[in-house]
Amino acid sequence: METMQNKRTMKEFDTIKMPAVVEIDTYAGSAFAVNTQGEQIFINSRIMERMELEKGDQVTAYVLPNYEDKRDTIPWRAMRVDTADIAERQQPSTTGSLSTLDKEIMKTLWTDAYCDGRMWTDREISEKIEEQSVYTLEMATNKQCHESCERLHERGIIAKIKITSDPTDIKTVVMWAADIRDFED
Repeated sequence: METMQNKRTMKEFDTIKMPAVVEIDTYAGSAFAVNTQGEQIFINSRIMERMELEKGDQVTAYVLPNYEDKRDTIPWRAMRVDTADIAERQQPSTTGSLSTLDKEIMKTLWTDAYCDGRMWTDREISEKIEEQSVYTLEMATNKQCHESCERLHERGIIAKIKITSDPTDIKTVVMWAADIRDFED
């Protein structure tokens, strides 16, 4: 049986939107959903917790092919999951194509297990992108990262916070995270 994954040619980090049902939850808090083709989708514990998902929930999963060593058993991994009520409320501004840098920043903030729940400055994001440049972009300046993060924030994909000790707002640090709950800890 040919999987949906084999039928598609994808650019790296182009997510595919697919309906799914959360089928199995684990002790670690992660879960597996199944799409309409019967293929499994891995949903990490952070997404499960933030979206307050439970077994049996119907979702719209935005997926990528799973890591190569896991694709044979679990073809997909969720980058984002919307429940029915969230999908209905989405603004048109959250759709459309993302730049390569936008996708790299999303990948760094949302999927890097080492960075789970971390808050980032523009400079830290730029350094992380440069560190990964062997696989991705050559380089991204602090300004390019800031502009990309602003675009992602305007679309509701990442969270932003401004920190200042100056009432005139002249010296402000902007930090980015995958979700607003990352700022609560």
